[in-house]
Amino acid sequence: MKKLSLILFAILIASIGNYCYAQRNQTVAKEIKEAFKARTDTVNAQVIQFRETLISPEASDSAALIIFLHGASGRGKDNLSQLTGNAVCDIYNYLQRKNIHAYFIAPQCPETASWNGENSRDNRSRGNGMRPHRSPFEGGVENLKDNTPYIEHLMPFLEKYVSEHPISKSKIFIIGRSMGAAGTWLLIAKNPDYFQAALISSGGYRGKNIAPLLKTPVVCTVGTQENSYSRINELVGKLQSSGADATIVPIYDADHKKACDKSFTEENLDLLFSKHR
Repeated sequence: MKKLSLILFAILIASIGNYCYAQRNQTVAKEIKEAFKARTDTVNAQVIQFRETLISPEASDSAALIIFLHGASGRGKDNLSQLTGNAVCDIYNYLQRKNIHAYFIAPQCPETASWNGENSRDNRSRGNGMRPHRSPFEGGVENLKDNTPYIEHLMPFLEKYVSEHPISKSKIFIIGRSMGAAGTWLLIAKNPDYFQAALISSGGYRGKNIAPLLKTPVVCTVGTQENSYSRINELVGKLQSSGADATIVPIYDADHKKACDKSFTEENLDLLFSKHR
């Protein structure tokens, strides 16, 4: 019996390794595609596409909500590309291993938009950690003249989703990667009382006013070889000096892609879920 258990465990680990390998090679493995059901919802005349899965539904405790905002390469209208890369796979496996009762959703940003409203009118490659040519903030006041951040549509959807599911409002976590990380900063700045904590991977905050960020605990991962490293490190230092619960996790000798791939470790996710207001 013990030998059989070891064999089954080895098969499970091999299976996880295979579909995580597929994720790291920019494909969506069958197991992940099947676990995350394609959904759509319409809020304020805006159609939101997202993928959804429920972890440990048999658990007796109240459910958490985990929201993942993908990077620029996940944009589109196929309601699938947001699952590529290893982030969703790593977070999903973590929640399964820890038996965390949670709804895990991954909305998709359209190709013509971006989470934080920057550089969405052109087709330049984003997500490289470079400083964009424009900030959506001027003098600490948001400037939306040329584009509205897609999070403006996302937030009403999240409020509706929470109202329709048995989710604890004290267990709402937001995770963002690259373009999604920049969107996460803006999302918590505009909704300082909504999220329990945020994990922000390789994306900078473009605002000048950090006061709205002080209420939400944050874990920031960033590669030491990224152009944004100094700015993010400085921002976290300012948050800490202002009394915020902010942690930076440098990923040494890593460029943008490598840092994003290495952000969603068990240690970093443990840190995220240990955060409390």
